Amino acid sequence: MSSTPELSVFSNLPAELLRDIFEHAAADLATARTLSLVSSAVRRWTEPLLYQTVVLSSSRSLRSFLTAVCNKPADFVRTHVRHLGIFALGPVQSIDRVLRACRGVDSLACGFNLPGYKQVQGCDALQALGGSREQHLLGLSCRDGWDTTVVAPSVTHLRIHVTSFNSGGTSSFAFAPGPGTPPESGWEQLANLSSLTHLAIVYRHSPCTPPNEVFPTLQRLLALHETVPEEANPPRLELILVQVIGGLVASPAANAAVEAINAAATEAGGPSLRIVAEGAPTSVVRQWEAAVRGGPGIWEGAEEVVKKRLAAAAADK
Repeated sequence: MSSTPELSVFSNLPAELLRDIFEHAAADLATARTLSLVSSAVRRWTEPLLYQTVVLSSSRSLRSFLTAVCNKPADFVRTHVRHLGIFALGPVQSIDRVLRACRGVDSLACGFNLPGYKQVQGCDALQALGGSREQHLLGLSCRDGWDTTVVAPSVTHLRIHVTSFNSGGTSSFAFAPGPGTPPESGWEQLANLSSLTHLAIVYRHSPCTPPNEVFPTLQRLLALHETVPEEANPPRLELILVQVIGGLVASPAANAAVEAINAAATEAGGPSLRIVAEGAPTSVVRQWEAAVRGGPGIWEGAEEVVKKRLAAAAADK
């Protein structure tokens, strides 16, 4: 590698070692931005790291991101953006352009109105996320209903923030049908997601959604592969995580709901041991971002609970 004035202090080091040093330093986002200004060589090494996690929280950030990538090679964004969070409310045309550009993401978090987006842009961009393994429908994303066409078929881990309920259905713990949703709107739609293994539900405990109302619905979700025709290839859920809003701020009602759901799962045994409740984080958006940036994961704690429960059940036999 021909040395540049900025890198002359490292001129005796192999290029491979230099790259390792700068990429390690660029693990910090602010440092990565600074390093990208050092030289063209360092920029080539560190710039992709700036795009691994993209969080777009406003219309301005949407425009800035699209401007930043418009002159890059066509496969740059598809290759380098691994985690994408879109929390801007619009415009939906810009959101659609971002989704189409970032079709190689592993994890997608949506905080915009998905039914409204679907009405305008359709679901082609979401369905084309063939490598997506995690999808988080947070905040306003499913306030007005949802359907499985907004979830990529490859998704194995899905988290849904329940913000509205259909009190007229068979269960108050159900989604209100949104405009354009199929007749099977509700939790039974999950039968269409054959790759799904992990499901998380974020909801606020209220008199309309007591634990004894919630728990039977969760049991039915675990049994989808038994109640849906085999040719439909329904999912076999390994974990259902229930995040109850209010539990981390010592709300007695929320904490009681967490304890009641976990107690019901332990008492029921069998597949129900895979249902785990916990207090919801203060911000589900911040939890997602922290997890994809290398912080505490969303699923690991609940997976460990299930592992211990199943081991205890096997030991009792």
